[in-house]
Amino acid sequence: MKDSNLQNHVKRVHAWLEENVRVPATPSIITLSKIRFNWRKLNGSFQLSLDNQPIKDRFDLFIDIAGEIKYCPPMFCSPLGAPASFAAVELDRPTRAALERALKSLFPRLRGIGRYAELGLEISTYSPLKYRVIDPAIFEQQRVRMKARGFGHTEPVEV
Repeated sequence: MKDSNLQNHVKRVHAWLEENVRVPATPSIITLSKIRFNWRKLNGSFQLSLDNQPIKDRFDLFIDIAGEIKYCPPMFCSPLGAPASFAAVELDRPTRAALERALKSLFPRLRGIGRYAELGLEISTYSPLKYRVIDPAIFEQQRVRMKARGFGHTEPVEV
């Protein structure tokens, strides 16, 4: 692709993103609902609502190698053939902070991948989940809580 063609393509992609990426205003509350989480694979998704207005596309969830819950917003994959993916929703800093607080309160921290000499454990991505669970009672309580019909968690947004 010639430089001028590449530059034109990049401009078209940026214009398309400017037109299509949603940038909602800072809400006063967020709500996580319709949580679907695979406890064996440690990934899933949820619906996010801002001031009780749901965002159409779901956010993805996963547990990282450190044992902490992380999220990924809905994505545009390769818009206009661009060799990249872009967030379809951009949340501001206070909204992201509220979302991270909500997730940390819902998902108990797990042991990360690594060696735990004091426990006689070496945890890998293939280790059984029971080795990663730090507090089995809290883990099970939260798992059951999130599976309850109609479960939702609301968190205030601090500006």
